[in-house]
Amino acid sequence: QKKKEWELREKSQKDSLTGLLNNSTIKQQIGARLQSLKRGQTGYLVVQDVDSFKKINDTNGHLFGDAVLCSFADELSNIFPEALKGRIGGDEFILFLKGIPPFAVEKKAEELLQMFRQLFRQDKQALEITCSVGIARYPEDGTDYQTLYRCADQALYRATVSYTHLTLPTIKA
Repeated sequence: QKKKEWELREKSQKDSLTGLLNNSTIKQQIGARLQSLKRGQTGYLVVQDVDSFKKINDTNGHLFGDAVLCSFADELSNIFPEALKGRIGGDEFILFLKGIPPFAVEKKAEELLQMFRQLFRQDKQALEITCSVGIARYPEDGTDYQTLYRCADQALYRATVSYTHLTLPTIKA
């Protein structure tokens, strides 16, 4: 009975498509991690979005779109194994990292962008699927989930609009 309850609880915390944490669970767990950070520790809230996802679904079908999201979730897990990861909306993902230097976050974000670009390039239709990334840094950009999310979301928007696909926080020496 306890095992079954645990499995049901575990299942209720996961996104059914990708297996990552769902929106409410990831917000709660990131909030708890933020509260546990000690003075002087740095954390990063990273928001990712698949570019032109509606067009991908409209052009290639929803099953293909679902495959893109699952592939993206897999790449997140491969590149950021130590991060707390979740899917917070249709094609929007979030992760939280702590205890790593800024250059490592930047390098991993660039790796994600390159890997994702390569995933579907081999398709005979020469389909290029890209993603955009916005990053907020704790405590410089905020100390709570909402403030960090707003900052990372604004960075994501700037990256999407400018076609740079990655907007980083200003790293202070």
